[in-house]
Order: sequence, then structure tokens, then C-alpha cells
Amino acid sequence: MIGSLPPDQWASVLRWLGWLALAGVLARPLALRLMPGEGGGWIMGKLLGWLIAGWVPWCLAAFQILPFDKASQAGVLLLALVALRGGLGPRDLRGALTVEAAFLVLFWLGLAAKLIHADLTGLEKFTDMGFLSAAMRAEAMPPQDAWFAGHGLNYYYVGQAMVGTWGNMAGVTPDHAYPLAMATIFALTALGAFHLTARLAAPWGQKLAFVLGGFAAILTVYGGNGHSVLYQLFRGWMPTTKAAFYYPDSTRFIGFDPDTLDKAFTEFFAYGIAAGDLHAHLVATPLFLVAVALVLAILRRGLLGQMPTATQSLAFGWTLGLGLMMNSWDLAIIGLLAVAALAVVLSRPTGPGMPAVAARADSLAAAAILAFSAAALTAAPFLASFRPFANGVLPVAFRTPLWQLLVIYAHVLPALLLIPVLALRRAQAVPLLPIAVVAVTGVLLVAIPEVIFLKDIYGDDHARANTMFKLTFRAQSLLAIAACAALAPALARRGIWTGVALAAMVPLGLTLSYLPHVYAPPSVIRNLDGLAFLGDERPLVEAARSLPLAPDEALVEATGKAFTDTSRVSALTGQPAVIGWTGHQWLWRNDVAAAYDRANDVDRFYTTTDRDERCRIVRRYDIRYVVIGKIERREYVDLDETGLTALGSPVYSGSGGTILRIAPETCLE
Repeated sequence: MIGSLPPDQWASVLRWLGWLALAGVLARPLALRLMPGEGGGWIMGKLLGWLIAGWVPWCLAAFQILPFDKASQAGVLLLALVALRGGLGPRDLRGALTVEAAFLVLFWLGLAAKLIHADLTGLEKFTDMGFLSAAMRAEAMPPQDAWFAGHGLNYYYVGQAMVGTWGNMAGVTPDHAYPLAMATIFALTALGAFHLTARLAAPWGQKLAFVLGGFAAILTVYGGNGHSVLYQLFRGWMPTTKAAFYYPDSTRFIGFDPDTLDKAFTEFFAYGIAAGDLHAHLVATPLFLVAVALVLAILRRGLLGQMPTATQSLAFGWTLGLGLMMNSWDLAIIGLLAVAALAVVLSRPTGPGMPAVAARADSLAAAAILAFSAAALTAAPFLASFRPFANGVLPVAFRTPLWQLLVIYAHVLPALLLIPVLALRRAQAVPLLPIAVVAVTGVLLVAIPEVIFLKDIYGDDHARANTMFKLTFRAQSLLAIAACAALAPALARRGIWTGVALAAMVPLGLTLSYLPHVYAPPSVIRNLDGLAFLGDERPLVEAARSLPLAPDEALVEATGKAFTDTSRVSALTGQPAVIGWTGHQWLWRNDVAAAYDRANDVDRFYTTTDRDERCRIVRRYDIRYVVIGKIERREYVDLDETGLTALGSPVYSGSGGTILRIAPETCLE
């Protein structure tokens, strides 16, 4: 069975896919210009179309040129104007149909992977829905923080806002845009991994490159790390303290099994899909893959003695700026990859067709200035309202035991070791350089958290958890792509080298033991609905979505710890609440007092019997609506329902609870 959807949802999906197809066709000329001679441009056009069409409306709303929802088609219009001026590129119907068919298959598989656990609750889903819902109801950017009424979002929300663009274009609600975006990112990531690997392997034959590209795509979206192999297939031989394997274990290994004072995270793309979180690092993956492809295109020009074009420099700067806004760590990661590539270009000996080192340095410096200028302009509207919450870079107090690093990453080592061995043959050395740049960058990303970390609000036991998590999330993709590409020269040599390559391929293939935790049969696709978990509270949440809150007004609902079911109304509707998950606001604003003062006020609001104190809280946050549902009754044992109902009249009442409206004159001083 292939699954299906209700007719109205089919219409939503077809609109979503139709806009994606159009954006991809219109962005293809730009892809061909940025990466000439690197395929038909359909894959990178697809990724660029997704990004540009999502970004332009955000940009217009950030500059308050157009309201966000009214600007939703502006990105596609811009791409159309560019294509109209420069043309759509050479005709390639076969390539277009092939890529579109592959995308549709991958999209359907990605949708199944999300809908097998359709409920939009658990882990970071409330956070992601809060960003997405707030963006889709906003006119200007940043949107109002649904979990900190009266203030704009102070986090890397731009990726979710770009998803909101696609939701607005397709005419779908945030809860339907969420699974459609997950499916799209799944498909684009697979295509991007295929493209990168195939281009890296292309010097050794097109057919071989396509096979290895497909292998890398499957590993990227369905494969785990070395831990997922060893602790599933060879569990009895491993020093585990856990009775059974649970799929997050491969991301919570260092410091958890065995338990130590140094806990770190090693997430990867397939885990992100299995977890179902539309979080910053996952949403930014298509952008990251475009940036890698662009750096490699610039590197290949450099190896031929040609410096980056102005268009390439500007586009690279745009990826840096957008990376900062979508997932700030990508700014550093993409920059590291670029530095490695530029070092290779500068290190090449002068010769026929290769300019002198000084001339290369001057050209690259000019390109860097252009790129940094573009990055600054791209990020400026975001940075104008963003307050950084990191507390500096510090040396690590703990390092990961070598055996644990090998458990996680040893599956790529046999293939990566082929790079220096094969580079001993002079004819192979230059084509291997792009693969080596990707591999070295991946290794550095693994090594950096063993030396330094970015200090945030977490204590010593999780001090480097976020640093390792964000860096190695990209490292695992880069290492897998480089490892698959490194098989190409060995397989092309045949003979004993074929056996060596196939042996190196085995540990890579074994990471597909993680596939059962990600894959879902398309037959599970029955409905995009992710709100069924609300039960009889669903009408209450849907009623809250249409509450006429003025810009400075707020609703109040139960607050609580992160990853609980508190703060669900604001998260799922984007309506601003006094406070959401308190710990998250502490992190996002780096202000523990501001977050917990609000949380304490909300607790008092629901439990005090003092009308004057309750009114003081109403005035302080301009509270207009009060949610009294199952969560509030559970969280506040001493809930003063009599005092609450005396403040206002119900605008909704049902089995799931009540929403009260407090009239502005009720609590006048």
C-alpha cells in the first residue's frame, strides 16, 4: 500500500509541491551560473528554490516593506524575473523529470517517516510549532514570541519562518505545514547528499558516481553512526550499561553509557527525522548542502587557476548570512570548510594556467571582502533585533575517551584512509583534493569540541553538549559523503582495489541498521493531522487560535519545565502567552530572572485568592485571556477557579476547559 490523504489535504499537498516545482525550475539558471559544468542544475535549483522563495518574504517583512503573509509569493516572483532576464537554461526534459520523480518518491517517504508519529508533541515540537505558528500569524519580523508576550523572538527562528512562507503559499495551517516541511527537508537532503557525492566521485566515471551518490543519499537520511551498529548488532560484546537499545542512545552515548560527569550529544540527520523535530539544525540542512556545493565549485575553479566569480562570492556570502540566521553554528562550519578550500587553492604550485600565489591571494581576499559584505547585509535585519546569549569560548575540562570516539566514527575510517593512500599516485592527487577538504573539515568538527566549547546556560556536566551536538551534526553528514566519494577511485582501479573498496563499504552499509527507527511504510500516510493528542482540549486550542489579541496583549496558561505538555496553547497557535517553557526562555534571553519572575507570576495568578494581586499581574502583562484547561487544573492543585472566573466571562467553554476574557476595565487601578 502507498498511503493516501483526504481530498482537501491532497489539494494542500499538490499546491505545496506545485510551488516547489515552479521555484526549482526558476532557480535552475542561478544554480547553473553558480556551479557551471556540475550537472544539469536541477538538484541545486530545487534546493535554491526552496531557500530563496522562503527567504525573500521574510526579508520583506523584516524591513516592513510588506506584511509576511502578503509577501509569500514574492520569492517565486523574484526568481521568475531573474529567469525571464537570463533564460531558463538549456533544455533538459529528461533531467528535469528524473529529479522531480526522485524528489516525489523521497518526499512521500519523508512524509511517512513523520506521520508514523504524527502528534506534534514531545521533545522540541512545541518550540518548533511556537516559532512556525507565530511567524505565520505575524506581519513583521521578528514575530512576537509566543512564550514571552510583549517581546520578539530572540532565537534562530528564520528557518521556521521560511517554512511559514511555504505554508502561506500553499494555504495550509501551521500544523499541516510542519509535516510537509519535514518531508521536503528529507527529500532535499537526500538529493543534496546525492549531488555532492556524485560530483566528488565524477572524475572516476559518471555511472560509478551516480551509484555512490545514491548510496550516500540513503546513508544520510536512514543511516546511523557507528554506535547504532555496534550497540545493536554486536551488543553482547559492548561495554553497555543499558538493557536494550533505544534509538536516541546513539546520540546520548558520551557521558551516558557509562554515566560520567561529562555528557555530550552526537545527533545526526536520520535521528532528527526519527525524532520529528523541525528544529534549527534540521531546517538549515538544505542551506548547508548548498553552501558545501558552492564551496566545492569554487575550489574546482581554483584548482584550474580560476578565482571565484563575483556572483559566486556574493552567493557564498548570502549562505553565510542566512546560515547565521537559521542555525548560527553553520556560519562557523561553512566558514571552516571555505578556509580549508582556500588553503588548498593557495598551496597549489605556480605553473601553466596557475597564477602566482600573491595574485591568487589578492583575488581571494577581494572575493572574501565581497562575501563578508553580502553576509553582513543578509544578516543585518536579523541582527538588528537579536541579542546573543552565548557567554564566550572556553577550554574544555573533559575530553571524550578515544574508544568512544571510535565507536561513533570508526565506520567512516576505512573509506577515508583510502584518500591518503590513493593520493600517492600523482594522477589521483588533484581529483582527490575536494574529497580531502570535505573529510578534513568533518574531522576538525569532531576534534574542536575536544579542545574548546561555547559557554551557555548549562552546567559543567553538560558544558560542551551543545557545541558537540551542533558541530558533529554536520560532521556526520560530511564524513559520510566524503567516505562514499573516496570509494570511487578505488573501485575505478578494479582488481584488488575493488575488494578493498567493498570492504571499506561494509561498515558504512551497516549503519543502515538504524533504518528501522526512521523508515515507515507509505501506507501510514492517512492524515496530516498532528493535533489528535489534544483529545477533548482540541476545541479549546482551536478557539484560542482565533482570539483577537492586540499587539501588546497576552493570554495566560500553565507554564512548566521544558519538554512537558505545558504551554501547549501558545505553542500550537502562536498566540503570545506570558511565559512558556521557562528554561528555554532563560536560554534564549540569557536572563534567568526575567524568565522565572514571569513563571512565578503565572503560578500566583492561578492560585492566589487575593484579587488585587491577580489584577496586578493582569496589568503587568496586559493579560486579556485566561486558559483554564486540563493542564492548568493538573499543574495548579490550589487553582482558585472562583477567583479566576470572577475576573471575566467565558468566550469558550467545553469538556476540555474554558477560556475567559478579562475586560480592559476589570483591573483598572
